[in-house]
Amino acid sequence: MTRLQAGVQLHLSVLKSVRLPDLVALGQVAVAGGITQLWVTDNLGNRNVFAVLAALAAKIPVSLGTAVAVPYFHNPVDIAGAAAAINEMMDGRELSLGIARGNPSTAGFIETPKPISVLRETAQSLNQLLSGEIVTFDAYPNLASYFNLNPSAPFRLSFTPPGSVRLYCGGNGPLSLAVGGQFMDGLIFGGTFQAVGLTGRLPSLLRTFDDAAETAGKAGGQPKVAEIKLSISRDAKAARSFVANSAGTRLLSLRDRGFSEEEIRRTGVGSEDLDRLEKARKSGAPREQLSALVSDAMIDAIFVAGDPGYCRERMVEVCKLARDNGFHQLMFSELGPDPAEGLRLLCDDILPVI
Repeated sequence: MTRLQAGVQLHLSVLKSVRLPDLVALGQVAVAGGITQLWVTDNLGNRNVFAVLAALAAKIPVSLGTAVAVPYFHNPVDIAGAAAAINEMMDGRELSLGIARGNPSTAGFIETPKPISVLRETAQSLNQLLSGEIVTFDAYPNLASYFNLNPSAPFRLSFTPPGSVRLYCGGNGPLSLAVGGQFMDGLIFGGTFQAVGLTGRLPSLLRTFDDAAETAGKAGGQPKVAEIKLSISRDAKAARSFVANSAGTRLLSLRDRGFSEEEIRRTGVGSEDLDRLEKARKSGAPREQLSALVSDAMIDAIFVAGDPGYCRERMVEVCKLARDNGFHQLMFSELGPDPAEGLRLLCDDILPVI
């Protein structure tokens, strides 16, 4: 049986109270415990994703990644310069640059026009910039307009990129996956991985990515990373209550992405329960009331959440889903109410299972 690689996502929104030196220390503990890649989120108002990556690169000899960088937050010349500079400190290890529109809250803070075109143009321009080529943004009109870039000006990095930056598609809808397969090097399937697996739609979505890669003339077996939402603690109740709101939000997002009621029922979640949660959320109900409406089935559809024994049992199912669908890495995200405890339990109790 093929052993899956294990990564950890430092979710900066969840870890907002953790100082950067302590984030680096968490990363060091993770790598010492068997984690092979550290990933960092990109959220407005949190610590800057590239500043955090630079701090990690300076202290920890490990592969790094963004999961995911949001193209609306940074123009591609800025992304390329930051990524290439960080990669210079990594001694040839890969910097995996995950790119996607971001979580559902992104559109509440910033305009996000033409997301598929922006994703495609970002990938294309980054490929050129990271190859040391000259880019003029007349070829990328959506980016030129959004970032007020002079379309005829030649942009080129003033230093030679190291060559170990790879682009990963973080968009999981069919149109994004087609762009990712054609123009990127790998795939990150985000925080609804388990739920989408239960709906039965995962294989067809992955085929969209693989078919686009094949049409683009790429060799088979593009690397695929599955984001595993994990909340683990010796206090099982605390582990589950910690993620109730996140689980409910992510399940509701499946409706927004066009999943049918029958597909959602396959996750074990009843339409009536989800209707009540959606109605309460739209009415502006407080967090505590929303949490009370999130059922155990909703939590289990999105998260592996509970004490170490329970999480080990669940991970057997999750690993099978990942292997059966050609994934090479599990990227663990959120960890639990106490991130230090969650990380220790991940390394000691979960990694041996995968």
